[in-house]
Amino acid sequence: MRILSAQIEHARYARDFGQVEAMVTLLVKDEHRPVPYEVRIRTAEPTQGENLRKRLLDSASNLYRARIDVAPERQRFDRAA
Repeated sequence: MRILSAQIEHARYARDFGQVEAMVTLLVKDEHRPVPYEVRIRTAEPTQGENLRKRLLDSASNLYRARIDVAPERQRFDRAA
C-alpha cells in the first residue's frame, strides 16, 4: 500500500482540548486494487509544537496504516464467531 497524496479538507480549533481536529483525505494505491482510491480520516493534534500540518497528515497516515494492519485479524475472528 502506498499513499500517493494527502490533503487536509477541513480543520477546526478545539479550544477546550488545545487541539486542532482535521478531516484528511488520503489517496491510496493498494496492491489489490487497480485504481487508487480516497480514504477520509479524522484526526487531532495538539496545537503546540512545530509543523502542525505535517503532524496532522502523518497522524492520518499512521491511523490508516494501523487500520489496514489490524483488518485481516479482525476478519479472521469475525468468521469464527
